[in-house]
Amino acid sequence: MRDVKVALVNPGRNIEYAATEPLNLEYIASYLEKNGIEVKIIDELAGQNVEDEIKKYNPTIVGLTATTPVVLDAYRIADMCRKNGILTVIGGVHVSILSEEALKHVDIVVVGEGERAMLDIIKDGIKSGIVTRPYIENIDEIPMPARHLVDMDFYFEISSNSFYFAPNIKTGTIITSRGCPFQCMFCHNSWRKTPFRFHSAERVIDEIKYMIEKYDIKALFFADDNLFSNKPRLEKICDLIKENSIDIIWGCSSRVDNITPELLKKVKEVGCVGIGFGFESGSQRILDVVNKKTTVEQNKKAIKLCKEAGILMMGSFMIGNPTETVEDVRTTQNFIKENDIDFASIFITTPFPGTKLWEWCEEHNLIPEPLDWSEFMLTKFPPPILACQTIPSDELKRLFDETNEILIERKQKIPISWMIKTGLKHPIRTINMINRKKSDLSKYLKRLKL
Repeated sequence: MRDVKVALVNPGRNIEYAATEPLNLEYIASYLEKNGIEVKIIDELAGQNVEDEIKKYNPTIVGLTATTPVVLDAYRIADMCRKNGILTVIGGVHVSILSEEALKHVDIVVVGEGERAMLDIIKDGIKSGIVTRPYIENIDEIPMPARHLVDMDFYFEISSNSFYFAPNIKTGTIITSRGCPFQCMFCHNSWRKTPFRFHSAERVIDEIKYMIEKYDIKALFFADDNLFSNKPRLEKICDLIKENSIDIIWGCSSRVDNITPELLKKVKEVGCVGIGFGFESGSQRILDVVNKKTTVEQNKKAIKLCKEAGILMMGSFMIGNPTETVEDVRTTQNFIKENDIDFASIFITTPFPGTKLWEWCEEHNLIPEPLDWSEFMLTKFPPPILACQTIPSDELKRLFDETNEILIERKQKIPISWMIKTGLKHPIRTINMINRKKSDLSKYLKRLKL
């Protein structure tokens, strides 16, 4: 394996998809490096010229990742690599579902997690076909992401514009778990067969300390689907942050039914300044349709609890759900108006391959042919597939724009606790942030939707 050189490619030319560093590739890279394999990450989303970098590096194997919106970029690169006689592998959510489509462009498709699969492709000399391997039960076995292989300054600049923190505060991103136990209709987790797994609290603290020491970050975003799902682990993480005197502010995502006053108090004491929630809809009927397993009352309670704890909260909503009516959308609009959400964003419900929503659209003959995968963006209207048959497209667009205006026009409040917490980290930038929000709220909110 000493003669093997692996290039892992992060494809795409639209900076909108560069919200965070390519942690998936970084984990695969660190796992391969642990096993003595030379690896390079080529990051097109960060501005690298893939063809030039591949020519310079001359890899034995090229591995690509592909979500639906960038899969055509992945196929473009894969076609170029195969044309030059390089063994080409692809993995990711999209191709795990549409493996036969991917095999028209690559030699090997990895279905599921990539670490063991890539290692076995190299060790066993696999040259073609579909490869899947058992999931890694103890994810602490995987080394920390190989951040030394990417342009971290590029991603720090991107992540420093998070709504949780004042602009330009150096913000790192980590992910401390894999999967989600819930089966929301619109989410890729609705088809995954792997269990919910977690890094230990000790491993999480080690990575936070490393990020602070190596990159001098001042803020941190936990990219987990739901950081609050394992409450004992989160409590231990909080205890270890305090024991290690780690001075950092941070934000995360949670389900509304996982937070408690006691846990919010605990996370706030160790730096949590913001939590994102998928409220999805103000209509209980729609929440049930999309299998959210939450209630409107729980959504309201989560807002109230965060307000009482002095933690900033961001809520996201979807319009264009199956069977949704104008009355349902009005109910969502009223929810936004009547509840004191700090920041909110609205998306068009878009079916992605493999989700239960996609299956529902297939059953109702709503998936047109041919499909342009590059059109699958959550903010694009009309979406490539309209999951809502009960509201005409023109009316749905009007309702979407109307809801967006409500989000822009509603008064946004900056909690005093947030200003103090963030301001202590970088007072001048925080003051500038507050002044900008007062003078240009509309522009700021539009940027948040990217």
